[in-house]
Amino acid sequence: MSAAALAAGCPPVLLGEWPHGPGGGAALLDAALGALVDAEARAALADTPFPPPGRGGAVAERWLHALTTPDGGFDGAPPGEVAELRRRLGAWYAAAEPVDPAVRLCFRLVEPLGPGPDDPEGRPSDDAWQLEFLLQAVDEPSLLVRAADLHEGGAARAALARKAADPVDVLVAELARAAHRWPALDGLRHRSRPAALPLDRAGALDFLRTAAPALAEGGFGVLLPAWWRRRPRLGLALRATTPPAPGSLAAGSQVDRDAVVAFRWQAALGPEGEPLSARELAELAAAKQGLVRVRGTWLEADPAQIAAALAFLADRRDGVLAATELLRLALDPEATVAGLPVTSVRADGPLGDLLAGRAGAAPAPELPPDFRAVLRPYQERGLAWLRTMSGLGLGAVLADDMGLGKTVQTLALLASEKAAERAAERASEQAAERASERSGGAAGPTLLVCPMSLVGNWQREAERFAPGLRRYVHHGAGRLGAEQLAAAVRGVDLVVTTYGLVQRDLAALRAIRWRRVVADEAQHIKNTGTAQSRAIRALPVTRHRIALTGTPVENRLAELHAVLDFANPGLLGPAERFKERYAIPVELHRSPERTAELRRRTAPFVLRRLKSDPAVAAELPAKQEMTVWCNLTAEQAGLYQAVVTDLLRRVEGIRGVERRGTVLAAIGKLKQVCNHPAQLLHDGSAVGGRSGKVARLAELLEEALAEGDRTLVFTQYAEFGAMLRPYLERRLGEEVLYLHGGLARARREELVERFQSPGGPRVFLLSLRAGGTGLNLTAANQVIHLDRWWNPAVEEQATDRAFRIGQRRDVQVRRLVCVGTVEERIDELLAAKRSLAETVVGEGEHWLTDLPVGALRELVALTREDAVAEEDA
Repeated sequence: MSAAALAAGCPPVLLGEWPHGPGGGAALLDAALGALVDAEARAALADTPFPPPGRGGAVAERWLHALTTPDGGFDGAPPGEVAELRRRLGAWYAAAEPVDPAVRLCFRLVEPLGPGPDDPEGRPSDDAWQLEFLLQAVDEPSLLVRAADLHEGGAARAALARKAADPVDVLVAELARAAHRWPALDGLRHRSRPAALPLDRAGALDFLRTAAPALAEGGFGVLLPAWWRRRPRLGLALRATTPPAPGSLAAGSQVDRDAVVAFRWQAALGPEGEPLSARELAELAAAKQGLVRVRGTWLEADPAQIAAALAFLADRRDGVLAATELLRLALDPEATVAGLPVTSVRADGPLGDLLAGRAGAAPAPELPPDFRAVLRPYQERGLAWLRTMSGLGLGAVLADDMGLGKTVQTLALLASEKAAERAAERASEQAAERASERSGGAAGPTLLVCPMSLVGNWQREAERFAPGLRRYVHHGAGRLGAEQLAAAVRGVDLVVTTYGLVQRDLAALRAIRWRRVVADEAQHIKNTGTAQSRAIRALPVTRHRIALTGTPVENRLAELHAVLDFANPGLLGPAERFKERYAIPVELHRSPERTAELRRRTAPFVLRRLKSDPAVAAELPAKQEMTVWCNLTAEQAGLYQAVVTDLLRRVEGIRGVERRGTVLAAIGKLKQVCNHPAQLLHDGSAVGGRSGKVARLAELLEEALAEGDRTLVFTQYAEFGAMLRPYLERRLGEEVLYLHGGLARARREELVERFQSPGGPRVFLLSLRAGGTGLNLTAANQVIHLDRWWNPAVEEQATDRAFRIGQRRDVQVRRLVCVGTVEERIDELLAAKRSLAETVVGEGEHWLTDLPVGALRELVALTREDAVAEEDA
């Protein structure tokens, strides 16, 4: 309710009932508000009373003292002085609001033009500052007129006169109002044409520090020099020189991880960290305080900072430090040394390339002749980057999109190291020792940690691409204990184990001197509080760590910190500090400054290429086809072996149609076991945790969804698809479409339309026969075949639902094959004799039914040591 409305609602006051006579509700309200304000003012001043004035004291002093007395009166003051006090207080109250709201008084601090000769008043040019006055139209900010031009009249004054009746009067009145906030302006009241206020350096600094904020708070415009808004800091710049590695052909060609870099500190100024000369630093020291011009840039000299810089440089100007410490100083925006900010870090050689984002620019290391893959150019750059990081002893996060070859790049790194060691063995013993040290030799094997579903994939890919690597798998119920394991991995290049076993067998694994630890699907350690994550971080590493992940950030930036902290412990600081500096500003406030800063800090340690990157897309085929190797669980292996035993027993002594039917039925059962035990048992039992193939499918879909891809999943078994759909929906947390032969035409068309729509479901499960032909599903750029169809043409027809006219993206095709099973045998046959298979294999599996018993046994037998991924127990 407003005061006017409150006064109107008060009852009338009768004569004699109110000591001051009749006045109605307004008089009553005025008296009440006055009493309340008076009481509040006296309460606020009760603890700090003004001292009583002396005899004949000024009326202002007597008025201030009266504010703290009970009755508030001061009798005996000359009436003229009381009237003057009343006038001045009224003017002061009026000064709280602009004289004319249509225009605004602005102040612009103008720097001296110097250095140059003294001005006519004898002041050094560096003291010739000016505070200009301007008037600005509030509704037209570009109309900004200098007071000097205002006094001269002309077009500028005429333009402003359309906004205010008399701009000059407004200028004078607003200067008087501004003087209440900065008394230095008070002397201008008697000038007839005030245009600017001359200032020396001390006055300019006082304006910058105190007056500018006060004036801005009062509604005045304040225009400050750009350097004050981003003030140059006095700090320290580090210059580092990388020594050549022992035995290298060129200086800076390689840095050993244990080598140190020679450094030199220099005092520096500004965000670019330009070093100061000894003379410039001496000038700063002589200035002691105030504003100092250095290289044309003004700086607020801080005596304490200058003294700290002089003392530090006198004591520790030169020295050596480790590469990791150099990088910490370079990448931490809050890094300080001796209380001074580190404004820049520059280095030469590989360290300089790393800081400049050129770590992958060096030629890729030579691969041995037996390495069975031709790396694409982007993979060669990835290998060069991994080799540089290894040489520097720095952890690396290889975060390429799924399907871009993180596995083959990692194996190429190991193969190139082994090739370097072999080359060293052919040289003298001393040279061999040096080369071995540089390449990481004699530092134990590489430990590869992955989910259980990927053990077989790493086994097969290592055998396929890098047969020269000596491998050992630490897995299964019969795995070795600590002493036996240490002996077994001696001389081995690659040891593969699972996250679960690192936690369970930590004592045995910690007893081994690992060259490096590689964490595949590193999102498994994104939660640093889990025992699994703590265990892998506790493994001793002599060379470096690598994290492989296609999704470095799934939900929160804390996950990125966790993965980077695994690769380079402590380099990005503790998690809580990372959260305050980056996670909150970036995730909650979308801060572009902190986002850019985070990218600069993490870029040297993260290599991420996307399928959509032009440089990568140009190197990829339009359709990438790959085999994904899966292991059986122990339950699957037991069922598989039982089917094989029964088949081999039953085919003895039978011929013709009966034999063919028996073989076909058994192979069908084996394929079902490879998919999931419940598919063979038909018991409606739980899906999760029982199938290596289903586990790998879920991981692939999670990664595809995280990258924004859409996926078709084909199976030849409608029953299997019906089992999978509810499980995948729970696992993925979103809808999964399922198309099979039992659906009516209208329902099929509805599902296709939903998947093709921009906001539709991103996973489409299809039975091979119902969804393999006649559909246009170009919204998908990922295709997964869960089980192999013996006629490759049928699989290709299904793949072409996505890879067809209208598809604007590259398509990745994955065929899931269980290691050591009939699926692998058929896959080998189809890959080796594809053209023959299309004519000989024909439309089904009938060609298998006439195989001799020995060939049939070889086809279906389970190679247990390769096939089974034992539980991590």
